[in-house]
Amino acid sequence: MKRRAEFLDAFLRGAGPSPELLGAFALGLLVVGLLANLVYNLLTAPAEGLPVAWRPVVAILCCTGLAYLLYRLDRRRGRQVQAMVDESRLAPPHAGLVWLLGPGPLDHLLFALQHHRRGGGALHCWLVMQDSRPVREAFHQLSQRLLEEEAATRLHPVYIQHLDVQAAYGAVRTVLEREAAEEGLCPGEVIADVTGGTKPLTAGMVLAALTTGGALEYVESERDAEGRPIPGTLRVVLVDTAFYVTREE
Repeated sequence: MKRRAEFLDAFLRGAGPSPELLGAFALGLLVVGLLANLVYNLLTAPAEGLPVAWRPVVAILCCTGLAYLLYRLDRRRGRQVQAMVDESRLAPPHAGLVWLLGPGPLDHLLFALQHHRRGGGALHCWLVMQDSRPVREAFHQLSQRLLEEEAATRLHPVYIQHLDVQAAYGAVRTVLEREAAEEGLCPGEVIADVTGGTKPLTAGMVLAALTTGGALEYVESERDAEGRPIPGTLRVVLVDTAFYVTREE
């Protein structure tokens, strides 16, 4: 049996306990109750409880054996998590974009904003960035370019202290869970782009998007035989990830 599951459901909660495991747990509670009653009866009235003690003992042994059998069935029918990633579609327009801003070129960011703006999106852009002079200069250049293009995109700097996974994870998660709502956007109207930033920042952004159910995209271009980008082939690709939990029969 295969069913679709969200990231947290599939990986952190194991897609829930199986019926066999629930049955073993219920029988375990019953065994504990029977054993407690048996001990209580033998301690308080040994003369009366000893002759009929075989009955709860048999029940305890039977329930324990059945619980172990159900447990073994659950272990035998393991779970497999399958991830299917579709990168064949362009990202649909989103009102909000989350980008990892560094001191490098702005071409990919501007292209992503234009892509979403053509569909009526890119009203807001959150820039996860370090408060350093090169990054502030990149932010100023971006503001000037958007002003020249008469773009209605509002820029929201999100400053981080360290260029590591945890800092990026916390910043992106804050945008997706709180700051977007403060601008009147629902979670489905915001997408995180993993094109920019260092590897730790990208990893933090991916984790934040997956654990909150957020959407992911990246900007790429076709390349020639030598691996060089082909001009005019830029596109914004949607990373559509579906997780499935399969029961092994």
